[in-house]
Amino acid sequence: MNFDDKNKIIENGYNRIADLYHSKRLAKKDVNYRYFDKLFHFFPNSGRLLDLGCGGGQPLTAYFADKGFETVGVDISPEMIEIAKRQIPQGKFFVSDMVECQFDDEEFDAIVSAFAIIHVPQERQEKLFEKIFGWLKPHGTAYLVLGHRETKDWIEEWHGVKMYWSHFGSEKYKEIIDKIGFKIIWDEVENLPNDEVFYNVILKK
Repeated sequence: MNFDDKNKIIENGYNRIADLYHSKRLAKKDVNYRYFDKLFHFFPNSGRLLDLGCGGGQPLTAYFADKGFETVGVDISPEMIEIAKRQIPQGKFFVSDMVECQFDDEEFDAIVSAFAIIHVPQERQEKLFEKIFGWLKPHGTAYLVLGHRETKDWIEEWHGVKMYWSHFGSEKYKEIIDKIGFKIIWDEVENLPNDEVFYNVILKK
């Protein structure tokens, strides 16, 4: 299965469940906002922010837009992007594979990505981390929700649709982060229901 086939599974899946997925994120809005309030001191007080795999804009794009950031969102699903445009009309949103999208060097003060890089094939993730590093301004901040347990090219039914995942474990991510030149300033392993475990990390360029 090539990259296009994997991307099509992700795009088709999120297109079909766009409203359901967004409603689930909205239902957790207050909890998520309180969580980010505890982390906001790691970020600049304002600036230009990129959300990779932004979905319908909740919670990350909306949270930072409410803080006064100029927000840009990228997602592979056109249906999710349409929701984001309605939710955050002042933002700029684009349909794209996050690994292939293009931005200027040092364009963003902050870059965030939650539950999205887990869909990027392992063999493309280091390239993505390099791009994130390049897109950030000096001393810029990145917040990423990554996999904690390694899995590669995993496909199964999820919320009634076929979905694709691929990610490293947290120790491998630490190796990649160090190799590229990021500094970890905060991290935690987050345990969610249904035995889901994620590696959350905040990086400084």
